[in-house]
Amino acid sequence: MELQDKIETVFISELKKVNAPHYFIAVSGGCDSMVLLSLFNKYNIACSVLHVNYNLRGIDSKLDAKIVRDFCEFNNIDFHQHECDLTAAMKNGGNLQNNARQIRYSYFQKHLEKRPLSVLCLAHHGNDQLESFWLAMARSGGIRAMAGMQIYTHPYLRPLLAIEKQEIYDYGSTIDLKWREDLSNAKNTYNRNVWRNVLLPELESIHPSLSNDVNKLQQIFRRQTNDDRKVVKQLLPARPQDFHLSFKALAELNSTQWIEFLDLLAIPKSIAISILTLTNGPNGKKVFIESNTTDYHVIWKESDRLFFQTKAKKLVPPQFKEHMVTVLPKRFSKSRIFIEKSKIKGDVSLRTIETGDRINPIGINGSKLVSNILKDAKVPRSKRKNIWLLVDEEKILAVVGYAIDKRAIAQAAPCLCIEFN
Repeated sequence: MELQDKIETVFISELKKVNAPHYFIAVSGGCDSMVLLSLFNKYNIACSVLHVNYNLRGIDSKLDAKIVRDFCEFNNIDFHQHECDLTAAMKNGGNLQNNARQIRYSYFQKHLEKRPLSVLCLAHHGNDQLESFWLAMARSGGIRAMAGMQIYTHPYLRPLLAIEKQEIYDYGSTIDLKWREDLSNAKNTYNRNVWRNVLLPELESIHPSLSNDVNKLQQIFRRQTNDDRKVVKQLLPARPQDFHLSFKALAELNSTQWIEFLDLLAIPKSIAISILTLTNGPNGKKVFIESNTTDYHVIWKESDRLFFQTKAKKLVPPQFKEHMVTVLPKRFSKSRIFIEKSKIKGDVSLRTIETGDRINPIGINGSKLVSNILKDAKVPRSKRKNIWLLVDEEKILAVVGYAIDKRAIAQAAPCLCIEFN
């Protein structure tokens, strides 16, 4: 009963810390995830089960799905299954485990989006944490990678992460729980299996306290990672929106903080160096972000900072009103434009800037490129998408807020006044 009490106490404690309105559980049919599911069932906690069948092991894959489905049906638990042919998907190459993970988490994300405050529970345990450390170190991973998994990082909760694998198996046997063994875990085809089945047992036979030592080291790394994340969060907006990062602030970030910065924005680490090299490039140089996971689309180099621009949203033109006036004011501004109606062709409207747009601005002879007017006004390239032109059917009447064309300007009243809010 001591083991049973320990696992159930840890489980309840971790769920209380999160207190989510709804839980999804990723259940493969193996001992770890079936124990997690049985705990939800024992304490009558509302949940939905998500199972992914890759059809990699023939009848065994179907039996894995069946044992999960049968448990859910017997206990009246909401069950969802995603079935795919991973073998067919691998015909174009790639890493099988990475592809399986992408399929799995994409499926999980679809369900999480249906319930924005929900949490996905995963059955990772202490041995997974240990294996992750050595795998990260073998790949020359940094502190963050070797720190391992967090028990809770929204929307993912790992309530059994502090429990050892053998304890979970012993618990499952104690409550007479049925589960399925994935025989592929015994094959040393993948790096994780080599560490699990060969290297770690050998290391632990030489150094029995290895697991505890690694755990202590990971705790230190996690504290450092959390501290780095706090530093980085001070540089980011509270919600996804355009923002600047000064070169001074960027230079003060260490390498692990820079990784945290990219991670919090969900920007791929593969372009980390390209972003840093922007600081040595000309103003206006940019790096595009090709990823569906981030809210950001492009990063621009400005004079002394980087501009992080969110993905394109529908541009909203400024509001304006037209009315006739009988007296011209003594002072003018760029927010009120006085036009002689006879010099306008067709209707007046707003549009965005196009390459080669020219205007005959008040105060100079001839015409000038709109882009040069904005350059002279020190408007960053990244901001120019939000600049609007007031036009009739044949010419530009004004660069709203920056310049007014003299070809239609009124010299006397009565005249048309176009006023921007």
